[in-house]
Amino acid sequence: MIAMPTSGPRLPATPVAARLEARATRGFAWVLFGGLWAKLLVAVLLSQPTLDAEVDSVYNRLADLLLLGGLFAALVAYADDILRHSPRLVVVVILGLASFLITEALTGLNLRTAVFEYLKIVTPALLSLALMRLYARDPALVLQLCRVTLALVWGLACLALVFLPPSLNRGGEKFWPVYFASLHTASYLMVVCAALSLYLFEAGQLGRRLLIGLVACSCVLIFYGWGVRTSMVAALAFGLVYLGQRSRMLPLAVLLAVAFGLALGLVPLLLGIVHLPTWEEMVEMSSGRVSMWLQKAAILADSGLAEWLFGHGEGSDWIVSEVWWWSAKDSHNDFIRLLNQQGLVGLGLVLAMLVTWAGVFPPGVAAPLLTALAASTAFSNGIMFRPQASLVMPLALVAATAAWQRRPLREAGR
Repeated sequence: MIAMPTSGPRLPATPVAARLEARATRGFAWVLFGGLWAKLLVAVLLSQPTLDAEVDSVYNRLADLLLLGGLFAALVAYADDILRHSPRLVVVVILGLASFLITEALTGLNLRTAVFEYLKIVTPALLSLALMRLYARDPALVLQLCRVTLALVWGLACLALVFLPPSLNRGGEKFWPVYFASLHTASYLMVVCAALSLYLFEAGQLGRRLLIGLVACSCVLIFYGWGVRTSMVAALAFGLVYLGQRSRMLPLAVLLAVAFGLALGLVPLLLGIVHLPTWEEMVEMSSGRVSMWLQKAAILADSGLAEWLFGHGEGSDWIVSEVWWWSAKDSHNDFIRLLNQQGLVGLGLVLAMLVTWAGVFPPGVAAPLLTALAASTAFSNGIMFRPQASLVMPLALVAATAAWQRRPLREAGR
């Protein structure tokens, strides 16, 4: 686990070295956050094109290059510390990349897309490594930039709500307008930002009234304005794990509530008052997911050993199904998507990356957010493959670490 600051920033032995390290810390922090802010600022071009798709994509790629360039420079600069404190995450990331490349070598050499998709998965974890090294040196600066990022997200979200036209995707239904690429991406980002707000409050960086206002507005957007069910599942997953960590009785209460609910549902079922949904109703309720998942199960059942181990290659998960007949769609479950495209080896290494990513932080700190990520991943194209949301997760995890460090002081003051 990465070493945490105790009484303040760690200073080198000499004043000259101290000034140089302080400048390097500020420089890396501003570059990393600047790249993230650029990524957020250009996200509107992905949802509301203003020039043309190719030009809009160039701006997004430039933001990626700024962020990734700063990130890899920081990883090299702090390589000794990172390898000393988090070697397993580095090893898993390298093995995962090797697995993705082997898959493409075996199936068609679609290397560019495979590397691009892999970077989506691992960049948040690598960003966490860099941010924790910066936090260990200058926690006040990192938390200040986290607050600026939170303000930027909310400013852009409000800008879209006031000035942009309503979203007309998802069957022509009018949802509230979004700034960040799509309804799904914006709603996932709001879940992560609600967590960031909560942890900044616990770290003493945000006022109680502001926290209540931000969380309340987040709930309105997630559960009403944007209407994305997967983000609702992610928000509930985060809330249950977060509250379960702080209440010994909550897990038991949830278990009893589920048992009681099943019992209440079983009685009318036995009496014939209600009926089990038909296959067509299940497919409709799941927006076609159940049918697609069965088709993917059939594909996997007919796969050979090499395909089970290394998958069918990048892009193979996209098929035209009986339900989604108008265009090719993926599984709407990123775990199934990874299993189909990258095989058991690729999926296993991605899961190992999530576990080792959690180990970068103090025990239990990453559990609520990673549970939300896993929940969204299991029900749709979740947070893992939505960079505008996943790249804010490391900020929330750093803020959660600051809150974890401050908790003994708050409890002592009660």
